[in-house]
Amino acid sequence: MNAWFTLQRARTAMIFSAVLAAAGALPVLCLVALVGWQIAALIQTRAWMPMPSTLLFPDSLLPSHPAALWALGKLHAGLVPALLGLGIVALGVRGMLRQRAVIHAQRLRREDSLRRVDDYRRDDAANDTLDGRREPFIARR
Repeated sequence: MNAWFTLQRARTAMIFSAVLAAAGALPVLCLVALVGWQIAALIQTRAWMPMPSTLLFPDSLLPSHPAALWALGKLHAGLVPALLGLGIVALGVRGMLRQRAVIHAQRLRREDSLRRVDDYRRDDAANDTLDGRREPFIARR
């Protein structure tokens, strides 16, 4: 029962990690779509349409420090969510690889135990010892 529960828990965690990786890929795809839209606008109008991060904030919430304003003005609007999304994708992939290793170890453990049961059944019929032991036994005389 415990091995079955461990295997089910590993499979559930693997599914959760896959969903986490897929959710992290959404902001990255959003950045790709925004840049694709900018390139399409560049081809149609022959003018680059900038998308600075200052577009995401209202004027009352923008920082008053000039370096922060400069950084927000140069940074693409979809870059920060895409970087966070890449981190989430990496976390999900790492979890999937870890759970895959757990599932593989559980599968090997189960196959090994089944193989040993078959070996014991075959050997018991072929080598029937006096005391029924499989291991060598050294007794005092």
